Amino acid sequence: MEEQNRLTDRIERKVSLARERDTRVIITRTSDTHRVLDIVRSADKAIRILRNGLLIRFTTPEVLPLLEDYQKAVEGLNRSAARICDKAGVPYRPPKGMESREDGAEAEEKGKKK
Repeated sequence: MEEQNRLTDRIERKVSLARERDTRVIITRTSDTHRVLDIVRSADKAIRILRNGLLIRFTTPEVLPLLEDYQKAVEGLNRSAARICDKAGVPYRPPKGMESREDGAEAEEKGKKK
């Protein structure tokens, strides 16, 4: 009975979170995706703390390299996902704000292959 109550509570919490304004619901079908989402969840919280604390708790030279490194990793994940989707025949739409960057990366990749 207690296990059932915990399950019900967990489901209610997930439904409540799904109703929030900035929430995205993602069904993970692979352990790869689950790991990426765990990384993103922690990074999202930390990035918010860094940005809110910029010039108060943290200096620009401390924060900027970390954010740039994270952005490069996101761009790499974007390129990898595009290639995986292309191979699998799954339509891929780059995240908002990365459309032009993907075009540049594709041109760069094609230039290397020639």
